[in-house]
Amino acid sequence: MREFIIYQDDDGAWVAEAKELPGVHMKGRTQQEALDKIQTAVKIYNPCRCGD
Repeated sequence: MREFIIYQDDDGAWVAEAKELPGVHMKGRTQQEALDKIQTAVKIYNPCRCGD
């Protein structure tokens, strides 16, 4: 199971961070967009664990 931290920054953008990959974060206009982007980033970073 992957854990993500999602919050809104000072500029109003939503930020998603992957706890398992320190320093990896993605921004989006909505919470869902940020979440979709970070999930894609994790899959690209570690493709052998996509089924987890």
